[in-house]
Amino acid sequence: MDDSEGKEAVTWLDRFSLGILQFIVSVTFLARGWLTWRWDSPIRELIWEEKWWSPILKNYDVTWSHFARTSDQWITPTLERLGIFLIVSSLIPWIAGFSRLRWLRWFLIPATLILILDGFSRWVAKDMQVGMAMEHILQIFVPLALLISLGRKSPNAPKRGAIVRWLLMIATAVTFMGHGLYAVGYYSVPLHFQMMATEILSLSEGGSLRFLKIFGWLDFLVVPFVLFRRTRGAALFYMFCWGGATALARILANYNETLPYNGMDPWFAEAMVRTAHWAIPFWLCWLLWRSRKQLCSQASVQS
Repeated sequence: MDDSEGKEAVTWLDRFSLGILQFIVSVTFLARGWLTWRWDSPIRELIWEEKWWSPILKNYDVTWSHFARTSDQWITPTLERLGIFLIVSSLIPWIAGFSRLRWLRWFLIPATLILILDGFSRWVAKDMQVGMAMEHILQIFVPLALLISLGRKSPNAPKRGAIVRWLLMIATAVTFMGHGLYAVGYYSVPLHFQMMATEILSLSEGGSLRFLKIFGWLDFLVVPFVLFRRTRGAALFYMFCWGGATALARILANYNETLPYNGMDPWFAEAMVRTAHWAIPFWLCWLLWRSRKQLCSQASVQS
């Protein structure tokens, strides 16, 4: 193989790697946008936090009861617009991939801010449980990683790529730990966790709790192995499998042929919004395999 062929191969692999990130961000925006537009958002409850907003409303001679009665007329359209904005923003990762349109990457920021607001509202709704905040870290960090990856080509590009990989590796670990906190019962095990395990695996209530606890502890145990090069591949592969299983469970547990669209609205979107939970470990695992293959090729050439 001559030098030109080698460069073309590397360029193709780089584009494929970037394409995976673009796909994950696009699907995340699209799914969260659909859920917000079609099925509302906990941002509504954030606006209705009386203890936060009552003192502010008093400064404008507005009572809380009046605000509660009249606010829905602007909250609902606002949330719908945010959802539509996210749906439209699912095109940005692809458009910004073109070199001449790379400046459009900055439009990832407002869409990411909506994800942050959505995650923050879910955290508040769960009485500010740390586990809930941790669960949404990866979904928020993926657009930021793409923003960094779409930066201008420069001699610092390899260093930037390493930053992106470590950023997503840490975010993945944090997300799995957040999931584990609920699965092991540190916080109350969510009812939908139990229902999915019971429905798919035909387990009893006690059996589903034991099943979730086992995998909850595995979520904790696998995290340290991500930090070490020799065990990183196996840890990421486990995360890929378990992250995919938990996303797919939303579809399997709620599929119903008697309902419109087989009951998949909103559960298909609920599965898609968790794409990062399995696709990022896959991407990191693939990059690790690619790096090892390149090292082996270099070693064979030198020998």
